[in-house]
Amino acid sequence: MKSFSLFLFSLVRVVMLVILSGYFLQMTDGIKDLRTFYIIVAIPIFITSHFIQMANVREKTRILCSSIDFIVITGFGFSFYESGYLYLIFFGVLSTTVFLLYDRKKLLGLFSGAFFALWILISLRLYAQTGIFSVSSNIVNGMFVFYGAFVGGLIRNFHSAKETIASQYEQLNDSHGALQTAHRQLKDYSQQVEQLTVIRERNEIAREIHDTVGHKMTALIVQLQVAGEMAERDPKKAKEVLNICEQLSREALHELRVSVRTLKEDFDGQSFQDDLEGLLKEFSAMTHMKTWLDSDGNISSIPKSLQPTIKRIVQEGLTNAKKHGNADTCIVKIHMDEKEIRVLIKDDGKGKKNIIPNFGLINMKERVAEHGGSFEIESVEGEGFGIMITFPLQRISAGVTG
Repeated sequence: MKSFSLFLFSLVRVVMLVILSGYFLQMTDGIKDLRTFYIIVAIPIFITSHFIQMANVREKTRILCSSIDFIVITGFGFSFYESGYLYLIFFGVLSTTVFLLYDRKKLLGLFSGAFFALWILISLRLYAQTGIFSVSSNIVNGMFVFYGAFVGGLIRNFHSAKETIASQYEQLNDSHGALQTAHRQLKDYSQQVEQLTVIRERNEIAREIHDTVGHKMTALIVQLQVAGEMAERDPKKAKEVLNICEQLSREALHELRVSVRTLKEDFDGQSFQDDLEGLLKEFSAMTHMKTWLDSDGNISSIPKSLQPTIKRIVQEGLTNAKKHGNADTCIVKIHMDEKEIRVLIKDDGKGKKNIIPNFGLINMKERVAEHGGSFEIESVEGEGFGIMITFPLQRISAGVTG
């Protein structure tokens, strides 16, 4: 009831009730007529009842005031038969008020039923007093009552819809705020997952450095000790041992370079694809094995949590191709679509019929399994060695890591 439209309606309503009541004064015989007293009493009753109904009061109080208005208007209908059907204008104002203030069907039905009953009774009394029954006047004035009820119902529905929209808008704002909070939390969680993934990869690389480089350095020390002991007794044998030491040193240096490159937190602003191409180019320069990257799709959009794993698998695959397969060429194919990422590492090495997985292959398989992927190897003697890996993107996006 706080909007300007309802305030204007309230003002027009009370003015109409007062003017209509004053109009009936013309039909009285002055002070001596009891009907004059009835109108003088009815006007303050209408005004008081009006302001009570328009105020923020309990529904029972409003119903009582509407009932009082109904009774007073009924008195006009029975008392002023000479006015014809003019009293129906009062009921038109009341019907607008009733259908505006109340939405209970039983209550509206009760008011409507009472109105029809009184309309019939007053019409019969008017016919008994004047002998006149005008169908057209009944229809015209009755339509004003129906129109008032229709307008009241429309206004109530409009304001109810307005309040519903305001409430839903407030709920939407609350939901939006909650969604933003959840988004921030999800973003923080995602960053934490990426950090934990990087830490896990670094720990894995550190373990590999210990297992591979440490093993080679231990063997190197032993061989150097042997070379030192045989330097005077058997120079030729000592030279062979030193050649072995050189090979061990080169392998250890290569392992260190690979691990240090993986440990870099920032790839100098390069995309993941540029980084892989750089890795292949560097490996080719060190080992003289031809390498190239064949990519299908935007592999730079591969989830960051998965990029270190793919990179490390490619490193392991290149190392195996050269070290165990003595390959001259190795190709890395990466295909990415909406459902999965497929990685194929294929070399032209010597191959082998029965493959016994070494430390590198076992490690690769474990890395792939941690991300819910599949790992397969294929080797044909004399035709090279292949590693086929598939990562389902749906499981990765859902947070499956093993």
